[in-house]
Amino acid sequence: MTEPGDIVPVSESPVYSSSPRSREEQADASLFQEINERRARVENAELLQHLRGL
Repeated sequence: MTEPGDIVPVSESPVYSSSPRSREEQADASLFQEINERRARVENAELLQHLRGL
């Protein structure tokens, strides 16, 4: 059985906050997001799978 002396209290995990992003970083992130969305619309998954199999 567990003795009361064996129980160790759990400390809270630290909370990390990110620093606010600059306008340039926000613009870069939105540009990459737009590029990824375009790729998702254009790429043909079946064709890519076939080409990888060659």
